[in-house]
Amino acid sequence: MTGLLILLAAALAGIGCYNLSCACVDVPTAQTSRMMMRARKQTGTSNEKLFDVYLTKIAGKLAPLLRLDPIKRGQLALTLSIAGIPLTPECYTMKAFLTAFATGLLGIPLFMAMPLMGLLVMGLAVTLWFSTYYKAFDLVKKRRKLIEAELPRFAASIQQGLATDRDVLKLLASYRRIAGPHLGQELDTTVADMRTGNYESALLRFQNRVGSTMLSDIVRGLVGTLRGDDQQMYFRMLVFDMRQIEQSNLKKEAGRRPKQMQKYSMMMLFCILLIYVVVLSVEVVGSLGAFF
Repeated sequence: MTGLLILLAAALAGIGCYNLSCACVDVPTAQTSRMMMRARKQTGTSNEKLFDVYLTKIAGKLAPLLRLDPIKRGQLALTLSIAGIPLTPECYTMKAFLTAFATGLLGIPLFMAMPLMGLLVMGLAVTLWFSTYYKAFDLVKKRRKLIEAELPRFAASIQQGLATDRDVLKLLASYRRIAGPHLGQELDTTVADMRTGNYESALLRFQNRVGSTMLSDIVRGLVGTLRGDDQQMYFRMLVFDMRQIEQSNLKKEAGRRPKQMQKYSMMMLFCILLIYVVVLSVEVVGSLGAFF
């Protein structure tokens, strides 16, 4: 009974602290927030949850209290920009801290009633910190893989285009019409950057945004073309190497499929054996009844 009262008191104290913190940082009421989220969802501009909106608002107010290393801050800012997350590095880091902290607070009263459950909640808080903080890095890594899967076709298009024209801007703009969504977005940025500035600098920024070694090879060939070199043989060899890498990746992916299906095959085998065992057991029990 005492443990239940402690949990109830902790829950009420948490609700009071939550309402007090929302009032301090000027967070809108729940009804106003729901109406705003409904309007944004109808226009297709956002699919955030209400809790994330509150958490981002509080993190934005507390972000000035956080001091990040300049190098790590620059890397995180670049990652957030590539992932399309409109938050500052301080706000993003504070949001991860608040997510883990809010979960960890729930584990404090549990230590008094159920210590094992409290440890589980603390472990969940640590897991939430890593999953929230590294979410942007995972998005960038997944995006890079999707772009790299398209690079062999991109290099082949450049190779064919160099046979008739060495205008790098025209080559990128022509491939943009058939590019995938992620590479197409990068090409839009690069083409606009090239039209308003230096071609070589725009290509190098394109390379740094994606962070792929395969794209670095393509950019190296395009920079050589800008400097007047004949890069047709270079791109011919590059396309050959990329296709070899693509075939190797496909073979690895095909090799993983049987391993993924192996556990389901074992389950099916176990079910078939269980059917035979049940049938044999019923027959044996029925035969024993005839002897007695």
